[in-house]
Amino acid sequence: EKKKETITESAGRQQKKKIERQEEKLKNNNRDLSMVRMKSMFAIGFCFTALMGMFNSIFDGRVVAKLPFVPLSYIQGLSHRNLLGEDYTDCSFIFLYILCTMSIRQ
Repeated sequence: EKKKETITESAGRQQKKKIERQEEKLKNNNRDLSMVRMKSMFAIGFCFTALMGMFNSIFDGRVVAKLPFVPLSYIQGLSHRNLLGEDYTDCSFIFLYILCTMSIRQ
């Protein structure tokens, strides 16, 4: 963009062609970069899904945390998932995982 601004209308054809070639290279580089980003995002998604399944099977039915509050009624199903008993301050793995990922991503 800076090079574009410095060239005036009276610039030669060669300079304009150079700018067009540079713009084409930039478009190609942006396309290649977006492909690499997309592949890495798919790989990360696959890894997190696999880890989630593994941890879910390891911590199935175990209390992993004790909440200092009783969750809202529509969240209790998630926070008390696969846990025995009626103590809704017990926390399952999936709920703790969701809370941690939400806080880290923000």
